[in-house]
Amino acid sequence: MTEKAATLRAHLDVFIDDTLSRCTRCGKCFEACPMTRYSDGLTGADPKNVVSGVLDWLKQTPGNAESVAWLKVCTQSSRCVEACPEGINAMKMIRVGQMSAMGSLGLSGKPALSGRDAKDFFRVINAFSETQMTPEEIERWQR
Repeated sequence: MTEKAATLRAHLDVFIDDTLSRCTRCGKCFEACPMTRYSDGLTGADPKNVVSGVLDWLKQTPGNAESVAWLKVCTQSSRCVEACPEGINAMKMIRVGQMSAMGSLGLSGKPALSGRDAKDFFRVINAFSETQMTPEEIERWQR
């Protein structure tokens, strides 16, 4: 049994490390996504390349343009979760990638996404802020 993380950031760090170590970059999550056909930036995209870009965001390095396009269109259908042969919560991977692309996890430089790009992002912020976020984390999210 694993210990519970003391803060949201610690929880996310554990999730990020686990995802980076288990993801094979097969692209099955991207292929299962019903929203990819609705983004001009994803037409003909290589699923492995898109997933690699999302993983770059988890590493706090800028991902490719196709990964940003995928982060923008996620509607949380959860089809990606069902498609992952490694049992990774790919929907959560996308959400954490969105957080990183917005600069909420400490990425320096200009954010690739704004809060308006991620569906229901501020609803999630409010839920987290009432739970376990430190004042510094709340301030960073509210930028």
